Amino acid sequence: MSQSDPSSGPAAQQPVEPAAPAATPASPADVEAAAMAAPADPTAHEPVVHEVQQEVTLQRSVRVTRLLIAGLVIGAVVAMIACFFFPIVEGAEYTLAQVVGFMALIGAALGAGVGGIVALVLGLIVRRQQGTGVAIQHDVR
Repeated sequence: MSQSDPSSGPAAQQPVEPAAPAATPASPADVEAAAMAAPADPTAHEPVVHEVQQEVTLQRSVRVTRLLIAGLVIGAVVAMIACFFFPIVEGAEYTLAQVVGFMALIGAALGAGVGGIVALVLGLIVRRQQGTGVAIQHDVR
């Protein structure tokens, strides 16, 4: 009968050396050298910035639409409130709601007219306040 050697048998375990790392981390200098050696992309190009300076006139303006709407609303509300100060006689052919609606239409029209006049006057006042400035336009291609 033979005795099996514990170091040479199938149950014996051989010490395994640790495997070498697959790749070592590259230094920044190596990365730059690899980038310089790599062929450049023929479609890539450096952006060109074209700058144009131009003197411009700055002019403020009035927002006419907002003034017209504000005049319209204020005129309608004032006309509707004014209706409540005048009594309706007994036996009249119209009701208070009809009077308020009709006066709201008239007041809205008058208010829009006043708002338009205010917009024109403000436009003339603001037009006098002009200045100049330099506009810089950057064009990147």
